[in-house]
Amino acid sequence: MNKKAQYITFMLLIIWAVFLVYEILVVVTFSSGYVNREIDVRDAEARIFANRILYSFDGIAYVDGDLGKVFPGTVDLKKLDSDYLDSVFWMEDNQVMAAKITVTNLGTNTNHSAIYNDRWYYRMLPLAGKSGSGASTEILEKRYVAIYDGDEYKGQGMLEIQLLVPNA
Repeated sequence: MNKKAQYITFMLLIIWAVFLVYEILVVVTFSSGYVNREIDVRDAEARIFANRILYSFDGIAYVDGDLGKVFPGTVDLKKLDSDYLDSVFWMEDNQVMAAKITVTNLGTNTNHSAIYNDRWYYRMLPLAGKSGSGASTEILEKRYVAIYDGDEYKGQGMLEIQLLVPNA
């Protein structure tokens, strides 16, 4: 092979290498633009916590004393107490979530309320719905429930859980 052929082959190799680097940069640039690096899990986290309060054995659901069975979709008013909720679901210096739980008896139109993590609830409440760091997001869950006071059935009611989650 002569010198001229080697020179042309070498120049084509350089052009091919530059084109390959260009293609790789284009693919990386476009693909990184479609990758979501921040996933907002506040809504899912709040709804999981609401379900935990409502359906777990240690939550506010009515538990049959003889069977030890949790009845989903029921609320025991004896468990609807701020001190009880804080003792069962408490984490040291919990800045992650706060909640206000209100049960309204639809027959008598009476309300029973409890606040989980009241220290942070009253700090986050004025900033609920605002945007930016330091504010909080308010998530409201409403469900129909059967109301018990210990073992005594009190009627049908509406459960409202107002969850406050701080913005990051």
